Amino acid sequence: MIILRAYASIWDFVNSILGTNIPSIPPNTYGFMMALAFIVGIYLARKELARKTELGFFPKETKEIFVGQGIVLSEVLLYGAFGFFLGLKVIGIVSNFDLFIADPQGFLLSMQGSFSGGILLGLVMGGYTAYDQWKNKKSQPIKKLVSNNIEDRIGDILIIAMIGGVLGSKLLDAIDNPESMSEFLSNPIGSLTSGLSVLGGLFTVSILLIIYAFKNKIKIFPFVDSLSPPFFLAYAVGRLGCQFSGDGCWGISTSGLAKPFFLPDFLWGNIYEHNVNRDGVLIPGCTEPYCMKLAEPHLPTPLYETIFVTILFLILWKLRERLTIYPGAITGLFLIFNGLERFFIEFVRINNKYSYFGLNLSQAQFISIFMILVGSCMMLWAIKMNKQPSS
Repeated sequence: MIILRAYASIWDFVNSILGTNIPSIPPNTYGFMMALAFIVGIYLARKELARKTELGFFPKETKEIFVGQGIVLSEVLLYGAFGFFLGLKVIGIVSNFDLFIADPQGFLLSMQGSFSGGILLGLVMGGYTAYDQWKNKKSQPIKKLVSNNIEDRIGDILIIAMIGGVLGSKLLDAIDNPESMSEFLSNPIGSLTSGLSVLGGLFTVSILLIIYAFKNKIKIFPFVDSLSPPFFLAYAVGRLGCQFSGDGCWGISTSGLAKPFFLPDFLWGNIYEHNVNRDGVLIPGCTEPYCMKLAEPHLPTPLYETIFVTILFLILWKLRERLTIYPGAITGLFLIFNGLERFFIEFVRINNKYSYFGLNLSQAQFISIFMILVGSCMMLWAIKMNKQPSS
């Protein structure tokens, strides 16, 4: 089955299906699935925030914009900078294609490229922006009121989720894995594409979003309730990226274990041929950039998590309307579900163990216990504080 092997880039998957010979260049599979996860999560979050706005949990707001102001220097510089980066990389790839093919990720995450191409395209894009603004300048700029509800500010949430998610994920993984910390310190940007802890990202993003809510006077519990269910589906999509790329998130070896009769082979033991970690043994006759496979089958835990978390998302999404009257209850239930799922999956994942309070568990399991306790207290508190009077 296709799912039994790994694909470093989307083009590797296309090649295996169509028999083509496209080089293994970006977008890489893991990055593509992560981007798709963000798109799915943000779409559902916006939908839920809009529902809460209509119910009156968030105020309907507007903001003023001016049309026809003339040249806006900040916008000119922004488009110029974007043009520079685009020219640096795109023209750089065309003029140094062999260098790009040798290490696509390293090329894109460095300052390698065509500086003359970057300057040229930056001037073109910045110049065109200035010309267009000058051409449409009005003697009296027109003031318009546009919607500025919380769902219209979803871009802020996306930026917080992306930056906080990646940095938090990397830092918590670096604490658990000294090798990852060394890699992060020596190459901060390049190391952000692997070795990520989902729980670290979740906590960092949560803190940043709560700060954002306080700063913008947004009701905390309806806000986080709106974002909790979408996280589950985004997480499910992201775990598919782990599975399809073979980034090392597989489970324990199945050697010596008895396969349950109801499980198909692909849900029991994967050898992750062509995995991006280049772990295992050499694949005979392989000429691709990624030519390693695991010496023995391992449990495909990313697939298990995708299945379990999708089910949990469906439950939360179904309950969200019924629990709307209890702000904080959905978040509490989310923490309980998330903690339980991660606690049990850790028993069949490869991880480091720590001994605290007489328990020998992984870092994620200790965090999961904390999440379950906090989630239980939050759910009970939300129901008690918002209990509807009996008629």
